[in-house]
Amino acid sequence: MLFKRKTASLAADSGEVLQEAPAAPAAPARPKKEKLGWFEKRDRRRRRRKIFEEVLGWILVPAFIYLIYLGVQAVGGIPKELIDFANELIAIAMKGSKG
Repeated sequence: MLFKRKTASLAADSGEVLQEAPAAPAAPARPKKEKLGWFEKRDRRRRRRKIFEEVLGWILVPAFIYLIYLGVQAVGGIPKELIDFANELIAIAMKGSKG
């Protein structure tokens, strides 16, 4: 530290008159940390896990969609036969099996 307060012994040696400084109040005692039960611990773990999963989802899902897009572009687009097949599957699903 640049500026240190003189202690009582240094002040007495130098001949200065030193006034007694009021004693600093003792630091308030910290309350003991509340011990968590198994239910509270489980709840906190679950909350942390859900937040982690949400963040992971917001990062990974767009990454997967972008990688699929890049894969389709690398192949040269979606083949016409695949589009026709998908349309047939959708038509069958919408029609249902009312036999």
